[in-house]
Amino acid sequence: MTTTTVNAKRHGAPLGSGGLGSAIAQTPNGDLTGIQYARALAAMMVVVHHLEPQFLRMGFAPPMWSGLSSGVDIFFVISGMIMWVTTCDRDISPLTFLYRRFARIVPLYWLATTATVIVMIVVPSALQTGRFDLYHVLASYAFLAWPSPATGQYEPVVIPGWTLNYEMLFYLVFSLLLLARRSKRLLLASSFFVLLALAGLIPGVARNGEAAFYTSPLMLEFVFGMGLGELYARTGLLKAISPRWAVFIALSGIVFILIGPSLAPDVSRFLLRGIPALAVVTGVLALDAQGAVRENWLLLLLGNASYSLYLTHPFVLSALSQFWRKRHLDHLPLGLWLFAALAITLSCLLAALSYRLVELPLIGFFRRRRR
Repeated sequence: MTTTTVNAKRHGAPLGSGGLGSAIAQTPNGDLTGIQYARALAAMMVVVHHLEPQFLRMGFAPPMWSGLSSGVDIFFVISGMIMWVTTCDRDISPLTFLYRRFARIVPLYWLATTATVIVMIVVPSALQTGRFDLYHVLASYAFLAWPSPATGQYEPVVIPGWTLNYEMLFYLVFSLLLLARRSKRLLLASSFFVLLALAGLIPGVARNGEAAFYTSPLMLEFVFGMGLGELYARTGLLKAISPRWAVFIALSGIVFILIGPSLAPDVSRFLLRGIPALAVVTGVLALDAQGAVRENWLLLLLGNASYSLYLTHPFVLSALSQFWRKRHLDHLPLGLWLFAALAITLSCLLAALSYRLVELPLIGFFRRRRR
């Protein structure tokens, strides 16, 4: 999920921090407190979604909303919106932009990848879905789509990192857009990603795993966010939406994003999940534009730590699940719910510690190195 750092000086977060969902401390129009909450929500949706395979390993198949995985789609819309808002009125070079993205995303991800690789080599039995393969490992470090030797899916060593492969492609394209006139950037971005998605419909491309990955219409969700960012930065449209309607739009998006994939599983993801994700972010951003969002320290912390939560929660879920099964705690009354509650709590605690003790120091170190 990334860090839209709200009121950075007060909360101890660096300006411009952000990972999945990208990042900004402040915009010309004020703090994006609601976007922080949306990032916390998106990260928690992914965590709850990833409880399902652990439940199945315990022999349980409780009903789960497949739409919970759509937290990723919310992140993509937020990322496109924030990248647009933070650059539309600033003169920033492509290299500076890319270095800032590198400093924010890469160090923590490489650290998580290295930890996983060490476990793969030293204690391979500790991993539930992982097997060492040199090319897969190198591709993971390079943010390149590569089939996992364990699952066959185009997933890196740290499985949630598949979304970062899309993020990195988006950042690369966006950095090139900075060379164009501002008035042309949105049109160029839309044209590029639409053509990329259309290329994915070509039979030969669709049958090639790597090509199919990079021509996914999922990338259009970044464009959704960029368009929303333009409305936020250049018009008063979002301020014209009443708080009541803004809440309705956001809640409607959440409902559709949760139940839609179950009702119409054959509809393209960028439509079935991307449009509701856009509704969620639009409603929240409208509330932000009017200063109608109250600050809550816990939600702000979860929003700040959402990138850490996104990357580290698989470690918690896997380790706790194996411990739970070995101790036969899954057979206790309410054992499944106890596992879920403890897994979510520990995931959030580890994420908060990672954010404070690892993520922020790494960001600060690389930014000092640049200066």
